[in-house]
Amino acid sequence: MSFRQAVARHPLLAGLAFQAALIPLALILARVAGIPLNERIDWSLEAAALGALAVLPMLMLLGTLAISGWEPYRALADQVRDFVHQLFRHALPGAVLLIAVLAGVGEELLVRGVLQGWLTERWSPEWAIVAAAIVFGLAHSISRLYFVFATVIGLYLGVLYHLTGNLLVVIVTHALYDWIVIHWYLRSRDAGKGGA
Repeated sequence: MSFRQAVARHPLLAGLAFQAALIPLALILARVAGIPLNERIDWSLEAAALGALAVLPMLMLLGTLAISGWEPYRALADQVRDFVHQLFRHALPGAVLLIAVLAGVGEELLVRGVLQGWLTERWSPEWAIVAAAIVFGLAHSISRLYFVFATVIGLYLGVLYHLTGNLLVVIVTHALYDWIVIHWYLRSRDAGKGGA
């Protein structure tokens, strides 16, 4: 069985493997670049609570788009909803939590911790945030609109990381957002409702 056939047959396992692989990749790149990721994570209840609270503006943006009735957004929401339903249709309990946590940890370590951290040492923090957000948007660009949406989310997460200096905050925000939105899609059967 080819790699492409394996991914087509087991897309959730492929997604989990990809997200999990980002964690050692981030750790290796951080070591090579001399970025002390462990010093940029404050394992505190306050940081986790701030990360949970910080998801609210992201959900408000998504909710505003969802109730706007804007046709390009509705088409994108339908596309994402179909993908989520297909991905998690036969998933075991806990699969949504696992992929949300892996995405939050892997993507934030790599994009905010390594890329934004490395760029901040070379550029101004503002340009580092913008560049990391664009890379984040490109990594999620299933369409032009989703690229824009993901880049805006990337800007928000980049500013949040810059202001707090704590990767745990953005990891919690990202993971909680993914967990909520995936569940929202899985419970949404009406083609006119949902988020991206």
